[in-house]
Amino acid sequence: MCQDEKKQCQKPENLKDTPRECSPEQIRECHGNVEEHPCDRSVEN
Repeated sequence: MCQDEKKQCQKPENLKDTPRECSPEQIRECHGNVEEHPCDRSVEN
């Protein structure tokens, strides 16, 4: 896992893997009802 992804996460204490691996339930728990996961804005390599 890339260290930068943890830094980008708004709730790193809840992050189990990478933001893009979060389940819809985990996203709702951390961010409420959102269309896009706000922590999954990482740039592709």
